[in-house]
Amino acid sequence: MGRLPSIRVWVVLLASATGDAGAFAGSEKEEKKKAAAQRIALLIQKLGDRDYHTRESAGKELVAIGEDALPALRHAGETSDVLEISSRARRVARSILLSMRVSKSTGLKMIVTDHGGFTLGSPPREGGRRADEAEHPVWFDRPFLIGQYEVTQDQYKQVMKANPSWFAQGGKGQAKIGERGTGQFPVEMVSWFDAVEFCNRLSEADELTPYYTLADVRADADTGSIGSATVTAKGGSGYRLPTEAEWEYACRSGTYGPFNSNKRLVGDEGNFKMMVGVGYGSQEKQSLGRTGKVGGYNPSGWNLYDMHGNAAEWCGDWYDKDYYAAAPEADPPGPAKGDHRVVRGGSWMSADSACRSAARFWLAPGERKEFVGFRVVRKP
Repeated sequence: MGRLPSIRVWVVLLASATGDAGAFAGSEKEEKKKAAAQRIALLIQKLGDRDYHTRESAGKELVAIGEDALPALRHAGETSDVLEISSRARRVARSILLSMRVSKSTGLKMIVTDHGGFTLGSPPREGGRRADEAEHPVWFDRPFLIGQYEVTQDQYKQVMKANPSWFAQGGKGQAKIGERGTGQFPVEMVSWFDAVEFCNRLSEADELTPYYTLADVRADADTGSIGSATVTAKGGSGYRLPTEAEWEYACRSGTYGPFNSNKRLVGDEGNFKMMVGVGYGSQEKQSLGRTGKVGGYNPSGWNLYDMHGNAAEWCGDWYDKDYYAAAPEADPPGPAKGDHRVVRGGSWMSADSACRSAARFWLAPGERKEFVGFRVVRKP
């Protein structure tokens, strides 16, 4: 009988075996990815098959594959010399996006925007216009998904296990809501960091890779709200806050006027502080004086709700009053640094001029206000 290897030899052998197993597992994973890519490529080729049923079947299989098929479909839609393939690839890609409109974990609903361009900012003669709204052309090379509604108190509580809202049962604004349930009101009293953390946790709940990393997190001991953190945008297709350009593009929904109704904002188009003349120049306030249930007013042309009023909304960008002059036309990401984050849309306590599509506001990212919430974006 031969001698048993020493402990040191066993360790070396085990490490070697583990390394081989790891290499094999990595190789197997790469082979699976390669096979999946080949399958997608074959199905895309079948989109141009002479047989109608083959084309239809290939499209359905690609929709079933979902997000993993999007890069190849987009490439085919842009580069294929076969018209049937390019047109069907674009339609299938949009069908995949439409299938992703509802969060698997929370039921949060999103809409798919069109790709294309618009003019960011406002014309010189627009009422209420400010100097930081200089017009600037913007182009998006592909669609994105954006929350159809502001994130609600119920959704925030489901993901974050807390409801910090002012206008909620037990909140400091309870007197304004009486006995109403507020689960479908927008969440507010959230810092920019809280909104970012919500995006990450929702991504994890929906089995997506979080878009952000947070380090050096400092949270309030009583509320749990994050007052400061070092945030890095890793990128990817997880949930995130909209860029300022994405927010305005979605808000406008193809319109150009001060509001997405293309006319003066009126009572059935938003929860804002409406001032009505009642004779001799006097004015009367017509307002809820609080947030209200999301979706309670007319939607935009793209079926988005509460883009004007209700809760103002955090965006991902730093605020810079001069950014538009230097911003790129293609999908501007916002300034690289700053002291305040952009807030858009106006709120229940804003006059109509502050609720305009182009109106810009800002807050320090650690601030929490009873008039500020957010909605989310994904760009697979």
